[in-house]
Amino acid sequence: MTPREILARHGSSFHLASRFLRPVDARDIAILYAACRLIDDLADEETGRADDIQRLLDGLRRHSPEAIPVEGFAEMAIRRQLNLAPLVTLTESACREARAPTCIASEAELLDYCYAVAGTVGEMMCPLLGADPHRGRDAAVSLGIAMQMTNIARDVLEDARQERRYLPADWVDGLTPAAIAAAEPPHRHHVSTAIRRLVELGEQHYQRAESGFALIPLRNRQAIRIATRLYRAIGLRVVDQDCQYWLGRVSLSHSERARLAFGTLAGLMREPARPAP
Repeated sequence: MTPREILARHGSSFHLASRFLRPVDARDIAILYAACRLIDDLADEETGRADDIQRLLDGLRRHSPEAIPVEGFAEMAIRRQLNLAPLVTLTESACREARAPTCIASEAELLDYCYAVAGTVGEMMCPLLGADPHRGRDAAVSLGIAMQMTNIARDVLEDARQERRYLPADWVDGLTPAAIAAAEPPHRHHVSTAIRRLVELGEQHYQRAESGFALIPLRNRQAIRIATRLYRAIGLRVVDQDCQYWLGRVSLSHSERARLAFGTLAGLMREPARPAP
C-alpha cells in the first residue's frame, strides 16, 4: 500500500483531517505516518519481530533514513531535514514492546511511554505542519501524549487480551492484564476509575497543546484542530459511557466525524491568522 492508503486504512481521524492540509504537507505527513505505523506493526505482531526492529534501529542510529522501508521516506526526511532522534526513541520503545508485552508501573512510566510512542510523532510532525520546531515542540509533544492517552483509554480490553496493561499498576490495585480482561465485577471499578483518571490527564495535555496551534499556518492549523477534536471526542465518549471497557472499544461514526470536522472549521473562521515569527 502507498502511504496515503495506509493512512486511510489505519488512521481514520488523521485521514479525514489530512484532507484539509496543504497537499505537499499532506503527502509528507502520510509518509511519516506510514513509517511510524510500520514500526508499531512490527512490535504488535504476535511473534514480536524484535530482530527486524533492531535492524531499523541500527540504521536510524547511523542517521540513515534509508533504513525505513517506506515509499518516499528517505527523500522526504532529507528534503525536510527531519530530525531522526525522535524516531530512534520511538523505535527503541517498539523494540522493547516486541520482546515483552508492556505493563506500566506508575504515572511517571506512563508519561515516558506516551512520549516515546506518540510525543515523538508530534515532535516530528511539528515542522511538517509549518510550525517552528523550537517554539512548537512542547505543544506538539503534549498533543502526541494526549492522543496516546486517548488510544489507551479506548483500547483497555483489547490491550489486556494481548497481555498488555498501559494503565499504571498503582492506579488499578496491581491488577494483571488477565484480570482486567476477565472484567470480573469486583475489579471493574478499579479499572473504570483509572480510565477516567487517564482521560482527565489526557485533557490536561490537550489543553497544553492548544498553546501551539497559533504557530501553525491557517490551512494546516484547521487540519490539526480537526484531528485533535476527533481524538478528544473519543476519550470524552469513553467517559460518557461510564468507562465500561468490558463492553469493547468505543468509536465515532462517519457522520459524527464529519459533523465534528465541519464544526471545527466553522470555529476556525473566527480565528486570527498566525502571528509573524
